Amino acid sequence: MNGNTKALSSLYADFVVSAHYDALEPEVIQQTKKLILDLVGVSLAGYKLMEFPRMVVDYMASLEGIPEATIIQTKRKFPAINAALANAACAHALDMDDGHRFAALHPGTVVIPAAIAAAELSGANTKKLIAGIVVGYEVMIRIGMAITPSSLNRGFHITGITGPFGAAAAAAKIMGLNHQKTVDAFGIAGLQQSGLIQVNHEVEGAMVKPINPAKAAVSGLLSSVLAEKGAKGPFHIFEGEDGYLKAVADEVDTALLTRNLGREFEILNVYLKLHAACRHAHASMDAALDALSESRIDIAEIQNIAIETYPAAVRLAGITNATTPSAGRFSIPFSVALALIKQDAGADKYTEENVRDEIIQALAGKVHLSIGRKWEKYYPEKRGATVTITDARTNMWSSEVELAKGEPENPASWQDIYDKFYKNVSLLISEKDAKELGDIIMNLEHRSLGELLRLL
Repeated sequence: MNGNTKALSSLYADFVVSAHYDALEPEVIQQTKKLILDLVGVSLAGYKLMEFPRMVVDYMASLEGIPEATIIQTKRKFPAINAALANAACAHALDMDDGHRFAALHPGTVVIPAAIAAAELSGANTKKLIAGIVVGYEVMIRIGMAITPSSLNRGFHITGITGPFGAAAAAAKIMGLNHQKTVDAFGIAGLQQSGLIQVNHEVEGAMVKPINPAKAAVSGLLSSVLAEKGAKGPFHIFEGEDGYLKAVADEVDTALLTRNLGREFEILNVYLKLHAACRHAHASMDAALDALSESRIDIAEIQNIAIETYPAAVRLAGITNATTPSAGRFSIPFSVALALIKQDAGADKYTEENVRDEIIQALAGKVHLSIGRKWEKYYPEKRGATVTITDARTNMWSSEVELAKGEPENPASWQDIYDKFYKNVSLLISEKDAKELGDIIMNLEHRSLGELLRLL
């Protein structure tokens, strides 16, 4: 991208400005509402169950300030950038939010909190909110696809370093920025990207992983606010001599940045999680549950659980001694043991009590991870795992899963999605309000933003 080629920020601005709710395909709108539903559920449960998001919410609320946007569970409005940060921290706290396997990122936790704050700030209707979320997902995912795996191999948290662009795109659309101001918003957003995947490797550090998407949501929203006020950003923020693409990756597939932009929507290829753990643990968990079901043996009879999977899973979800709930989410051994014993690895299962449970920890100690050549070869097209359970008599039962439940090729059912939402939100609000909230979200284009926020 040099010479007379149009700058990428300008191409993205063309897309953002020209996108409209009425031109979106019904399947794109329906998918967007499902993703909002899912994220609202994990956000409320994240606030309820995890210490770090409550720290963030409490601090942001203590700052007071101009009432622009709502922080969940406070039923009050605060400066929009503070609301976006607090809500995004809640959204990623359980590591149960949506993702995209080819971009290696979590778009919803960044884009949706920023979009809702931007809609409150600007008084936008829910149709514009939906359109903003769609463009935010598209921009963020495409950048992630182009820089992965190079950026991930360099230690970047892809959600953190692409999120400012996704949040800026969503906010610019919702706030009604023109082409030039949208370009400026991208330029400003690119100066604020940050996030390191070291948080996946440390028992204590894992607790604060939500700070990466939270800062990304703030950065994108702030960029659009400042651009609206007349601030200018670097025009060649992406492809410049010292621009974003050069800074974050050694190899970039530039074709993926704009291929069929506006005609094909990557939001349709986003996965949903049914376990509250790092996505790289899910294939192992699903396969382990299948193998145990086939064996019909008692948990106490298990002598060994051998897991073959792909290198990124071992690298990013390979904590061997999980002593906190946050670390447990990035531990395949703990997550497999938890799923087998509880027959559930939902949001309310990653608790201090279960982390201290000697039976769960003993079973986790019987899990042995290795890299399987097949899965290494197929990654990222397949994020698979082969699990073999062995009992004391050396009987063996094996199962393999190519893609965890919730991927587009192995989709979660509507009932799965709704049950997850209902279980999560019911941790914090009444059953009646949970049902009403679900109805509002799935009919969002016909409801007001105020109706949605009233129940949060």
